[in-house]
Amino acid sequence: MTVHRKRQAGPGIAVLLTFVLSLACAGAAAEQFQQFGDLQVHYNVFNSTAISAEMADRYALRRGEDIALVNVAGRRVLEDGSTRAVRLVVEGTVMNLIGQLRETRFDLIEEPEAIYYMLSTRFTDRETLIFELSVTDTETERTYPMRFQKELWKQ
Repeated sequence: MTVHRKRQAGPGIAVLLTFVLSLACAGAAAEQFQQFGDLQVHYNVFNSTAISAEMADRYALRRGEDIALVNVAGRRVLEDGSTRAVRLVVEGTVMNLIGQLRETRFDLIEEPEAIYYMLSTRFTDRETLIFELSVTDTETERTYPMRFQKELWKQ
């Protein structure tokens, strides 16, 4: 079961998360999200060494060449096409290609206009991790399955 620990965002978290989102999507032809009606669930997976040691310390994120960070965020699409942050419950598993499971615990990071769920997980060099998540929209109480994978390299 996933446990959410709440961390209050301090000044600069928006800069960190904007950097993370742009880094994770750099070179990608499309954003990484899944659409469930008017709910968009954005996600990305990246090596934790992409963020500075100071940022990792400031936001209590684990950092190392064999640690990946997973960022999940829900956005509700409004009638005018704009979006707003949505609180989610994120649970699931992380496993490698031979079926070894890893513990998951997403940490909640809130700021005035955004809500993020962050997970740290270890990996071995050139390992593909498979993420099978259950995401519950707390406003509608609907739960959606998500599955994605990412090959990770030590840096």
